[in-house]
Amino acid sequence: MTRPSLAVAALMILTGCTTTSNLKATPLKDQSAAQIESDRKRCEEWSKKTAAPLAGFAACLVAAGYETTPEVGSTSQTLRLAKPSTATEPTRVLLDVLDCDSHARRKAERDLGMISRWIRENLVYWRSNTELREKVFVDCIKPRGYELGKG
Repeated sequence: MTRPSLAVAALMILTGCTTTSNLKATPLKDQSAAQIESDRKRCEEWSKKTAAPLAGFAACLVAAGYETTPEVGSTSQTLRLAKPSTATEPTRVLLDVLDCDSHARRKAERDLGMISRWIRENLVYWRSNTELREKVFVDCIKPRGYELGKG
């Protein structure tokens, strides 16, 4: 195999580990089985149009009244709307989650040197300052109208 085909195969293996069908979501509005299936199908279609499909799927479910993990690197805790009765667009949830994740990542990696940052971005994925990153994410997301559950 050539290097590009090995890279593509490895990428497919790594990205195939978590799919929308594997994402657990707890209904918070007593949704029926049919409603849950309908919401998941709608969210799967909507998320395909986003730059971050897995985070988009999770954001759509949160907006529809579910509790699920936001599928970003800053937290493994579940996320839900603080006031589930309010109508929230999935785009708003996705933007909030991605913005807070980006903010948390910048804060946690602020002290990394240029070489460490390059290695992290290009060769190896590792999470630095995980406690700080999660704290910054939580501090950012809560005032925007979300609650976090257990990871």
